[in-house]
Amino acid sequence: MPRKNAQRSGSPLYWSAESWAFISFRLFLSLLMLTAGLGKFKNQEGDYSFSAYYNGVVNWIVSTFEKTDLPGFLVSLYAYSIGYLEILLGLLLLLGVKTKWVLALIALTLVSLAYGQMLLGTQESGTAVSQISIYLLVTAAALYFVRHNKFESLR
Repeated sequence: MPRKNAQRSGSPLYWSAESWAFISFRLFLSLLMLTAGLGKFKNQEGDYSFSAYYNGVVNWIVSTFEKTDLPGFLVSLYAYSIGYLEILLGLLLLLGVKTKWVLALIALTLVSLAYGQMLLGTQESGTAVSQISIYLLVTAAALYFVRHNKFESLR
């Protein structure tokens, strides 16, 4: 009889609420990061291309943050890497690779995005900071529930 219960505990039907909460946060955040990263490569026609990223997003980020006190080389480095970073973090989280560390990197990425919006100081950036803060809270909740992770490829 105990053997049967042990088999049942591995089934998703018998997962705890915490395990379901974590898998929900994990799926949400991985899809959020993938969508945000891939969206940076999308052009006006709806096609994905590197030119859309480099000529559109990178140029926009660099020109927008010229007015701030951030050094130009850091802004360029960030602009060229943020799309790839979001895709990579989204994939790693979806696949369950080093989940706790990937969530921590997502949190730091969200903080950096919010900080950039704070530096701009426009009314639209205030709205963006509020939205990023909600994503940051979801990430913090996922980090809290990470010990209930049921699927992890590499620890």
